[in-house]
Amino acid sequence: MGYWETVKKVVDEADIVIEVLDARFPAKSRNAELERLVKGKGKKLILLLNKTDLIGREAAALHRKAMGQNCIFSSAANRQGTSSLRKKIGELSEGRTAKVAIVGYPNVGKSSIINVLSRKRAARTSSWAGFTKGVQFVRVSHRVMLIDTPGVIQVDDKDETLMVMLGSKNLEQVKDLESTGVEIADTLLKSNHKGLCAHYNVYGAKDGEEFLDRLAIARNRLLKGGRPDLNAAVRIIINDLQKGNLGLHRNHKNKK
Repeated sequence: MGYWETVKKVVDEADIVIEVLDARFPAKSRNAELERLVKGKGKKLILLLNKTDLIGREAAALHRKAMGQNCIFSSAANRQGTSSLRKKIGELSEGRTAKVAIVGYPNVGKSSIINVLSRKRAARTSSWAGFTKGVQFVRVSHRVMLIDTPGVIQVDDKDETLMVMLGSKNLEQVKDLESTGVEIADTLLKSNHKGLCAHYNVYGAKDGEEFLDRLAIARNRLLKGGRPDLNAAVRIIINDLQKGNLGLHRNHKNKK
């Protein structure tokens, strides 16, 4: 069975669908086709922004405003947000027995969310995409059954940027490092401009390419003639992003 056929089957089975997103780039990690399917089937959708320990309160507030009431923040690593998620599931199920599907792209933390909700290691977890195989059912309470579908949403091979941001493709596999890096920087600037600038102490950039130029200069990554080495700056951001070292929550002061 193909991955999209599995998605349709799971959505059909579920009463509530939780789409797990990466809080550092939630808009980029959403899947419009999935959300159209959920809406078309008349199922209820929760947007769960995981890894919020890596962003700041200001960015979280902006994401909440953009995504609406059914947006919940969590950090599976720090066991935060579980109570809010349970409460939201209860609200949407209106006290009735509900089957809840956990879906999303690889490496956004789906298995970790299930483990936290079920208060035990009910699903195996790993940093490698596609680690968990098949569909599992995990009972959370007498009224809530989780449908575990890790990795069910595959990343389009054409979207190299998203594959890199999710850690599904490493640096050595990137075909166009510079273009991919510029798009990643653009995405992070739009998602959390202040957090990204504060993390690298690089300010004043209007777009991704200018940010990478300034980062290269700040880190003394220069080519002959003193030109900024854009590819070196790209490697810095991608390495930090994939290793979980890119925290966008540091205190900062506005600079020009």
